[in-house]
Amino acid sequence: MTQLVDDQILGGILRGNPPPDADAQVFTTGLWYVRLCQAVLGSIARRGVLSGPFSALPGPARERATRRLLELPDSIGLLSLRTLGPVIGQLRQRHDLNILGMEALAAARDLRADVHLSAASPRLEAALHAEGLRVVVHT
Repeated sequence: MTQLVDDQILGGILRGNPPPDADAQVFTTGLWYVRLCQAVLGSIARRGVLSGPFSALPGPARERATRRLLELPDSIGLLSLRTLGPVIGQLRQRHDLNILGMEALAAARDLRADVHLSAASPRLEAALHAEGLRVVVHT
């Protein structure tokens, strides 16, 4: 079994939280990873939804989590756009999502992964269901 996690859930895993399904392989998308990097590395003092949990960590824990962010652990998979580009092109014919949603949909379909979202995303959820994929929203 494989799970695809969004940027907020990925941040939790990098800070030491267990993944939603402890027995499933963890993947994320390139854009979710980039958004997390931008939030955490681009704002030292900001306390946004993505950066706040990192900045709230005590010094040594924050440094460990940031190192894990900078060098994504081997236990977290990330598909190349070489693989996903053609899939995105095919899915675009059936689904009208932004590029973030299209990458998530393509990755989930390619991996046959359950998708774990930290917030509801009705259009992405509908597209995932239409492709026969399972989505779990953690609120």
